[in-house]
Amino acid sequence: MKRVIVLKGKHRLGILIGCLLMLVLSGCDLDFDPKASMKTPQLSLDKESLRSVVNLYLAQLPSGGTPIRPNDNGTASLIRVQDFDNDGINEALVFYETPDDPVPIHGVIFENKGKTWVPEAKIDGEGQVLESLQLADLTHDGKIDIIAGYSNGEQQVQKGLSVYSFSGGKLEKILVELPYSYYAINDLNADEKNDLTVVYFKKNDASNITTYQYDGKSFEQLDKLELDSNINGYYNMVTGKITADGEQGVMLDASLSQAGNAAYTLAVTMKEGKLVQILGQDQTFKDELIASGDVNGDGILEYGLLQKPSGWEGFSPEDIPWFYTYYQCDNNEKPVWQEYLGIRIPAELIGKITIDAKSVKNQYLKFIRIDNGQTVLEVKYFTLAQWDRSKQDWKLLERTSDKVIGYRATGSGFKIGSDEQ
Repeated sequence: MKRVIVLKGKHRLGILIGCLLMLVLSGCDLDFDPKASMKTPQLSLDKESLRSVVNLYLAQLPSGGTPIRPNDNGTASLIRVQDFDNDGINEALVFYETPDDPVPIHGVIFENKGKTWVPEAKIDGEGQVLESLQLADLTHDGKIDIIAGYSNGEQQVQKGLSVYSFSGGKLEKILVELPYSYYAINDLNADEKNDLTVVYFKKNDASNITTYQYDGKSFEQLDKLELDSNINGYYNMVTGKITADGEQGVMLDASLSQAGNAAYTLAVTMKEGKLVQILGQDQTFKDELIASGDVNGDGILEYGLLQKPSGWEGFSPEDIPWFYTYYQCDNNEKPVWQEYLGIRIPAELIGKITIDAKSVKNQYLKFIRIDNGQTVLEVKYFTLAQWDRSKQDWKLLERTSDKVIGYRATGSGFKIGSDEQ
């Protein structure tokens, strides 16, 4: 049960100062984003001052407040420091929760007043849950806007997107609860201004992707493209370059069944002001949910497919140790990345190695060259006791409460995370 303490009379100031001192001395788990700090030598002082002000502000709320992160980004800072109004002085943004209030989600912007931070503007959220939060200049005025997505916490209910602009100490809501499933900030029409691309999905009813751009007064629709609504849903959306010549686009990964054993990827770009689908189910169908993204770090998005190792024809699909093989939109015949269990296959060996057909999935796998049968990598599953006896000859790939997966490479160029063999 939450206890609410009401401070009265002359004791109020003393108790609040005491609480503040305890917070400063004991520290807190608020994150601070130093990248936006303008005065590096004063970072530590500013950090502690801001943390203290935020905690004191939340402590003085009638029912208290707890700082929150958006659901779609667990690593985002609880305190966002940014020069929102482009006046050369940083502001700080904090979203917090007051569960007992009719409006439980709020945000507050603090202005830097030299030696302290002062709450200047408040946001009342449009739902029960803060789903997403991004900062970007969507109004093309050189000032950073706040893009927040809300929901009621129910999976099947659409989320709503709101955009806020802060200037002159005042907050203006310039977009209110635009329905969305996913959204991205990009420049699909290549005019060097940020667009807002929104995906809306309602199963067996509607599915579309729409790009908006701010025209100085409101967000105007640039184009809208209808998509297939007869799917289970989308499980991933990424935006960025989708071709080697720098063409911007969006990749959407769609699940076809509730069981999650069939999926495909579609890619959408804009040509001459019209949204165009350039990749779809025929090219990208897969029997597993694989997330698209820039897997090889070259700045271009890739989509993943399952690839059967050579020599495994005739085996049941569930017995096959499938490769994850990734391609780019403008070259869907030459893979740029291949992996198995997170082990990256060297680029020069893609298409030149397979897994020995005598291998047993989830027990022991031997990777061999197709041309001469030479072993280049082994993956083996151990019990905890077996691992203790064998770990000097193997490297750790994955460990759970009851098993260990180990590997050893006799070839070179295999990469596991930052560990290259």
